[in-house]
Amino acid sequence: MTETKLRSGLIMLIGALGVLQPFSLDTYLPSLGQMAKDMSVSEGVIQQNLTFLTFGVSIGTVLTGPITDAIGRRKPALFALVGYILAALLTANAINIEMLFAGRVLQGLTAACLVIVANAMLRDLHEGIQLIKAFALSMVVASSSWFIGPAFGSFLQTFTNWRGLSYILAALAAALFALIAWKLPDTMHVDDRTKSTAKQVAVRFRHLAKDRVFLGLLTVQATISISLFSYLSVSPFVYDAAYNITPIQVGYFLAINSFFAYTGGQVGAKLSEKLSPPKALTIGLIVGAAAGAGLIATTTMNLGFIAFTGFLAIFTLGFGTTITPLIGMAMAKHPNEAGTAAAMVAVSGTLATTISGGLYAVLDHTSSIGIGTTMLGFMSLGIFLLYAVVKPSKMEELK
Repeated sequence: MTETKLRSGLIMLIGALGVLQPFSLDTYLPSLGQMAKDMSVSEGVIQQNLTFLTFGVSIGTVLTGPITDAIGRRKPALFALVGYILAALLTANAINIEMLFAGRVLQGLTAACLVIVANAMLRDLHEGIQLIKAFALSMVVASSSWFIGPAFGSFLQTFTNWRGLSYILAALAAALFALIAWKLPDTMHVDDRTKSTAKQVAVRFRHLAKDRVFLGLLTVQATISISLFSYLSVSPFVYDAAYNITPIQVGYFLAINSFFAYTGGQVGAKLSEKLSPPKALTIGLIVGAAAGAGLIATTTMNLGFIAFTGFLAIFTLGFGTTITPLIGMAMAKHPNEAGTAAAMVAVSGTLATTISGGLYAVLDHTSSIGIGTTMLGFMSLGIFLLYAVVKPSKMEELK
C-alpha cells in the first residue's frame, strides 16, 4: 500500500493518534507540587509518577508492535482509546499514591499503543525520504500537544487541578475514539498481516535484532530519551527553586520550549532531504549537547534566568531535530514488520528513561548543573554511538 504522494488529511488524522502520550506527560508537569501535597508525599516520590508513566509506555510499546502487525492498525487504536479513557478516570479518582501510579501506568500503556499504531500506519503508506516527510507532516498535529500541553496544564490551574485535567483527557480520548471510528481506515491490507504466534513474533524480533544499523539507532534513541527526561523531570523544580517561577508560569515556559521541539521536527525533515538523515541526526545531537554545556555554564558563571530558559529551548530544538531522521532510518528497511520496528524504537527510549528514574531523583533540583551534565554527557554519547555502531558511511542512502 506504499504511496508516492503525501495525503495531508489522512496523515494529519494519523498524527492525531499521537497527542495523548505527550498530553499525559506535559500537562501534568506544572501540577507536580500540588500532586505531592494532595497525595501527602515528597516531591521526590511524586516525580516517580513520570517513571511509572514511562514504564506503562514501555509495556504498551512492546505489546502493540507485534499485535498491530498481526491484526492490522485500526482495531488496536480503538481498543487503546477505550483503555485510555478508563486509565484517565482511574487517575482522576486516585485516593492514594499506589492508585495514582496504577493510573499513570495505564495511561502510558494505552497512549503508547496509539503512537505505535500511528508510526506503523505511516510506514504502511510511505518509504524513504517520503516517510520522513510524512512523519514531519504528522507532527503538525501530534507534536502540537508538546507546546499546547504545558500551557494548557498551567491554564487549567486557574479553575481546576490535576484531577480535573484527568477528566478532560478522558473526554479528549472519547472524542478521538469517535473521530477515528468514523474517519480512519486500516492502512494494512489483510494479505500483509503476519502470523501472531509466539514463534512468529520471535522471528520478527530476531530479524530486527540482526540489523546492526537498527540496533545502533535504538541505542542512540536511548541516549536522547535520557537527556530529554532529565529536562522534563527536573526543570520544573529548578524554575521554582532557582528563579522563583510559579507553577502556572512554568507551564508557559515549558510550552515555549516545546514549540522549539516541534520546530526541530520540521527542521530535521528538511535537513534529511537537503543533506541526509544521518547528517540531520548528527546536527540535532550536537545542538543538544551544546545546550547541555550552556546549562552548566549558566550555573557556574551565574548567567541568570534568560540563559537558563534559553538553553532549555535550544536543547528541545536539538531534540526535535533528531526525531524524524532517526525514526525514518530505523524503519526504512522493515516494511513487513513496521509495527514491531516502531515498538522497538519507542521502547528503547522509554525503557532507558524508566531505568534512569533513580538518576533524575538525585540530580540537583536547585540549579541547572544536573540537567546540563546529563544532556551534555548523553547527547555526546549518542554522537559516538551513531558513528561507532550505526556507521552512516556504510548505510544505504534513503531516496
